[in-house]
Order: sequence, then structure tokens, then C-alpha cells
Amino acid sequence: MPQSQTDIDAIWQAKRKAKKDKRRRRPNEKPELLINSLMDAFTIILCFLLKSFGSDPVQIRESDDLKLPRTTEADKGLEDAIVIAVSTKAIMVQDNKVADLRNGAVDESLKRDGMDGLLINPLLDSLKERVQHLKMLAARTNRPFEGMALVVADSKTNYRLITEVLYTAGQAEFVKFKFVAAEGAKYKTD
Repeated sequence: MPQSQTDIDAIWQAKRKAKKDKRRRRPNEKPELLINSLMDAFTIILCFLLKSFGSDPVQIRESDDLKLPRTTEADKGLEDAIVIAVSTKAIMVQDNKVADLRNGAVDESLKRDGMDGLLINPLLDSLKERVQHLKMLAARTNRPFEGMALVVADSKTNYRLITEVLYTAGQAEFVKFKFVAAEGAKYKTD
């Protein structure tokens, strides 16, 4: 027996209402956290960090502005420390330029006591920031702050500029210094 359109509409409405009621009666399910996605993210971050830090804590690249002096001593590995680089054009801390150089000297306006002064103000500010960060890291890891700085200077850098950099670093609480040199010196020992 054929059903009328109103009967079909009534059945259809009843089915829709039943579905709606069923959804309302269902308890709210809390969404679950998928561990697989988190593990993938942590693995990617770990790989990135391992690649970034590598086995050598300090990477020094020579350029036209920065020619390292040569040494005959074998490489004993560099410790993780703050790198202060002095090229022919600038002084940098951890690859961030802090002061420009003109004719192998820092402009007197950047020094505390003018041309005769030893303290380079922008270098001191940058190093104090680094020291504060290193002290915070040392406190978190229960290790003492060592105050180690690696000085990377061009082989033609004058002694006065090196003295100014060392004095400024000393004022920022650095007490140990290592000078970086490249292998390959040829000295005659007569």
C-alpha cells in the first residue's frame, strides 16, 4: 500500500528527532592528547638542537677582515665560552657587532675616559648581558660561573686594542681568557 507524502514526512521527522535526541544523551567525550604527535615534535626539536650545537662549541670562520695568527701547537679543543672577536673593522660578541673600528682603534666616543681610556662602553654592556645569562644558567645547573672568554683577534691587531678588550672583559667579570689561533705556523728554531 503506497504511503502518502505526509506519512513519509512524519517518518523522516521522527528519524531526525531520534538522531538528535541520541546526540544529546551522549556524554561529552573529552578530547584525548595524541602522544604520537608530541613524540614526533620532540624528535624534530631534538634533531634540530643536536645539529645546531654539534660537537664543536665554538665555530670560528676566517675572512678578509679576520686572519687568525698561526700556531704550532696541536688543537686541544675549545671549551664552551663567550667569543669576543676583533676583526680589522669591528669588535663582536658571539657574532653580534658591538663596536666599529677605524684604523685599528675604537672611536673615543665609545670609551669611558676618551682616547686614553681602556674601557669600551658598548663591549662592557654586551658582556654584562652575557654574564648575567651565564650566571643564571650556572645557577640552574648547579655549576659555578667560570668567567671564560675566547678572544679571537686578527693577526695584525695592535696590542693596545687587545689590552682594551681584555680590560673591558675583566670589568664584566671574565677572569679566564683563551686566545684562538689557527694551526700551521712555520717557525725556524735555530
